[in-house]
Amino acid sequence: MHRFAVIGLGRFGSRLAANLAASGHEVIGIDRDPALIEDMRDRVTLAIALDATDEQALLSQGVDKVDIAIVGIGNNFEAIALTTVVLKQLGVPRVISRAVTPTSAKILAKIGADEVVNPEDESADRWANRLITPQFRNHLELDAQHSIVEIQTPEAWRGHNLIELNLRAEYNVHVVAIKRRKPEQSELTPPSVMIPDPTSGLREEDILVIMGADKDLAKIVKK
Repeated sequence: MHRFAVIGLGRFGSRLAANLAASGHEVIGIDRDPALIEDMRDRVTLAIALDATDEQALLSQGVDKVDIAIVGIGNNFEAIALTTVVLKQLGVPRVISRAVTPTSAKILAKIGADEVVNPEDESADRWANRLITPQFRNHLELDAQHSIVEIQTPEAWRGHNLIELNLRAEYNVHVVAIKRRKPEQSELTPPSVMIPDPTSGLREEDILVIMGADKDLAKIVKK
């Protein structure tokens, strides 16, 4: 379980916070608008109305103890930038900030944002999946409920073949490709993409390309 702070509870932030909380994570929801806080009170661990640019106010709610903070404030770039700086000053390990323009994205990266999100390009559901399952290296959204992801071979699968693992029965997912390098190749060499051989054992360094429903894909990393 991770601890998250979601700052800005508009459409994007509220949906992201609710998805993270529904997945069993501890979520602090923050917004200046008491009406938005009231709406989220029963959907997250803690919902509090405060000014997120106020360092002491954030400290009083334990925001300095979270693992990840997401700044989802709307179109107020000054508030987004100031909040990002304050969070980094508090020592939050990973800060993800909302960009409203390409220029603002560059500025946020310069002032310390670890990642930048554009809600017009990426949905709250997709970001929730990305945060809940960081083991997935790439995440291609096929529709609202299905994705293709890449993951390094889980430890329990190493040395076993796809017939033995029977992933379709166990998780209702499909390995559609395997990315593999030869032992003598460095990590700078692009891996070869292979059609899976169901009788061949999976290697530790293999990257598996897996397709399935998001709820089923999430089960892979929970075991």
